[in-house]
Amino acid sequence: MAVTVVAEQFAPSAVISVGHPRASRFSRTWTIIIAAGDLVMFLLSAWLGTRLVEAITRVHVNAEHVALSAAIYVALWFWIFKRLGLYERSFAMSMRDEIYATVAAMSLGMAPQLILFTLIPSISSSRLVLLTSLGISIAAVTTMRAVAHRARDVEALARDRRVALVGAYERLRAAREELRAVPNTRVLSLAVDDLDIAMATQDTTRASTFERMPWFVKALRWECDTLIFTEIPDPRHIPGLLAAARKWNLQVAFAAPRLRTYAYQLGIDALGHQALIVPRQLRAASPAARLVKRAVDLVIATVALVLTAPLMLACALAITLEDGGPILYRQTRVGRGGVPFEILKFRSMRLDAESAGARFAIRGDSRVTRVGRILRRFSLDELPQLFNVLRGEMSIVGPRPERPIFVEAFRAYHPRYDERHLVLPGITGWAQVNFKRIVAADEVEEKLAHDLFYIENWGLFLDFMIVVKTAVEVLFHRSI
Repeated sequence: MAVTVVAEQFAPSAVISVGHPRASRFSRTWTIIIAAGDLVMFLLSAWLGTRLVEAITRVHVNAEHVALSAAIYVALWFWIFKRLGLYERSFAMSMRDEIYATVAAMSLGMAPQLILFTLIPSISSSRLVLLTSLGISIAAVTTMRAVAHRARDVEALARDRRVALVGAYERLRAAREELRAVPNTRVLSLAVDDLDIAMATQDTTRASTFERMPWFVKALRWECDTLIFTEIPDPRHIPGLLAAARKWNLQVAFAAPRLRTYAYQLGIDALGHQALIVPRQLRAASPAARLVKRAVDLVIATVALVLTAPLMLACALAITLEDGGPILYRQTRVGRGGVPFEILKFRSMRLDAESAGARFAIRGDSRVTRVGRILRRFSLDELPQLFNVLRGEMSIVGPRPERPIFVEAFRAYHPRYDERHLVLPGITGWAQVNFKRIVAADEVEEKLAHDLFYIENWGLFLDFMIVVKTAVEVLFHRSI
C-alpha cells in the first residue's frame, strides 16, 4: 500500500483574520478554570458587598443570614451563566469583547435576582447588600474573564494542532484548503488510494493491526493529535480504529467531500441500522426563534421610540434648518427572503447625492452634510428604522440590508450571500460592531463572514451582547 506524504503548516499570522470569526468552544479544563474563577469572584463580591454596606450604614448584618443569601446569590449566578452558555463557548474576539459579553450577562442576570429577593425577603440580607454585591461582581467577574481570555489566546498561539489527513489524493487537497481557516494548525497529508482494500485483508478488530499500517505509523511518528479521513471506512473497521486511536490519544473524524459549513445544522440519527446525517434548519430561521425575536423587537422598539422621541425631533429640526430639504430618506433595500422594502433614515447627504447613480459610501464622503456628519458619528441617522422594526421589515439586531443593485452584484461572486436573507435585517449587527460601517467592495466577503457567523450562532444573549457593544462603541469609540 503506497503512502504519499505532504506536510504543511498554517502560521497564526496567515490564518487569523477578522474575515473568519469563530466561536471559541471551551475545553473541559478551561470550563473548570472559568467556573472556579467565577465562584471565587461571586463569593468575594458577596463578602465585600456585605462588609461595605456595614461600613457605610454602621449596621451589623447577621452572619447566618448573609451566608444563606450569598449561597442563593452564587447558585443563581451559576445557573444564569450556564443557561447563557458562558461555560461552553465565547463569542469574544478580543479582551474588550469579553468585557462586553460579561457585562451583558451580568445585566441580564440582575432582574431575576432582584425579583426573587423582593418576593422572598426572608432569604435576602438586604437589597442594598445585593445591589452592592452585583456592582462588585460586574467588575470582578469581568476582569477575571478578560484575563482568562488573554490566557487562552496565549495558550492557543503556543500550541500547534497537528492534523493528519488520510485518503485519496484528489480529496486531500479540498480538505486541506478548508483547514487553512484554522489557526496554528499543522497538516500532514497521507495519500492512500487503496485504504479499504488494505484493511479488508487484515484483522482490524485489533488495535495492534493499525499500528503496523504505514499511514498510521507515519501519523504517529509525526506526533499528530487528530486523524481525519476523507472517506468513511467500512463500518467493520471503525471499532478497531477507535481502539488504536484511544491507545495513542488521537481524535478520529471523517471529512465527507460534499459536506461543508453552510446555513444548516447537521445531526446524526439512525433508521434501523442505517446511520443518517440529518440536516436541520438553523435555530435563527426556525418559527419559534422568529416569534421570540419578534416579541423582543416590538418591546425594545416601542420603548426606544418613546425615549428617543425628543432626540429625533431635534434631528429633524437640524436637518430642516440646514437646507430645508426632506427630513427622511427612503431607499429600497433587500429584506428577509429577498423581499424588498423601504428603509427609513434621517437624511445625511445632499439632495443631489446620487445624481450620478448608486455607489458605495466612503469615509470622508463629500456628499455628507454638516448635520449629516454629526448624525452619522453617533448613528442618529438610523433612529427612524425603529419604525421599520415596528412594521416587521427589520429587527433590532441582524445583518445590515443592502440595496438590490449591490445584492445582485454580490451574489454573483459570493455563493453564500443569499444566506444573509434567512433572517430579518437589523439596525445593528455582528458585522457592524466587529468590522466597520464603511465597507469597500473588496471587503464584502469579510463582512459576509461576520453576518453568517451571526446567523449560525444566533441566540438572544448574542443579540443583547451586540446591543451593549453597539451602545458603547457609538458613544466612546467609533461610529457603527
